[in-house]
Amino acid sequence: MALLSSFNEDRPVTYIRGYPIYYATILTIAYATGVLGTFIAKAAGGSELLISWFAFQPDYSIFQGRIWQILTYSFISTPNFFTVIGLLFLYVSAVEIEKYIGKARFLTLYGVMVLIPVVSLTIAAFGGLSVLYFGQTEIAIGFFIAFCTLYPGIQWGGFFAAKWIAIVSLVIASLSDLSSRDWISFLELWLISGFSFGYIRFLQRGGELPSIRLVNPLRKRPKLRVVPPPRPRPTQVSEPAENIEIDPLLDKISRKGLGSLTAAERSALERAREKLLENDKKRKR
Repeated sequence: MALLSSFNEDRPVTYIRGYPIYYATILTIAYATGVLGTFIAKAAGGSELLISWFAFQPDYSIFQGRIWQILTYSFISTPNFFTVIGLLFLYVSAVEIEKYIGKARFLTLYGVMVLIPVVSLTIAAFGGLSVLYFGQTEIAIGFFIAFCTLYPGIQWGGFFAAKWIAIVSLVIASLSDLSSRDWISFLELWLISGFSFGYIRFLQRGGELPSIRLVNPLRKRPKLRVVPPPRPRPTQVSEPAENIEIDPLLDKISRKGLGSLTAAERSALERAREKLLENDKKRKR
């Protein structure tokens, strides 16, 4: 229960014609744009130039000041069938993760997954191994592993649980790297997947990393005005939030998502979350 985000954190960044836009939506669009840009550059014969400017290589990215390559390397991806499927899985997984754990935790997850290859390859460069690295496959699989860690029992196609699909996907990707002797991609795949699994488990057990409060530049600030205190209104009789059981709500979230909850159910979850945090603070004292 400590994993539940606040109800401000699970809201979209903005809406476009009534369609919710999350950070995961923006990320997927950016990756799709990167795939298209890679395709155009390859068709025009400029793929080597694109890779030299945007792929990550410690000798140039770190030691010669091309710092932007720390972020741009994952947006270079050769278009093929598996790339398109990967973008689809990326969008579905990342949006559901952001809805559940909130914007700040989602960006923390993504930021660390991006930095894992940067840190590991930079350390390897000090040992004399300098590798050119780019692509988004490992990050997409990392998001899918995190999604399946959140919803291990959800059924795909009505036959297979998500946790088994995650295991099969990880095995197939590993065998593909091993068959082509791509040891670097194999290493990064397991480092990123291991972190995404461990980070979600860490949150599920009540852990919390320091986070920066996010400011949405697309949201208009309300104008301040003085209003008289509201008059008391007769309350309607409804089911108290305290009387709602929490376990059935968690089952409902795993099956239908957080957006399926009613206002009373959301209030019950928020109360339970606040109570759990208070108990954690008392135990730490």
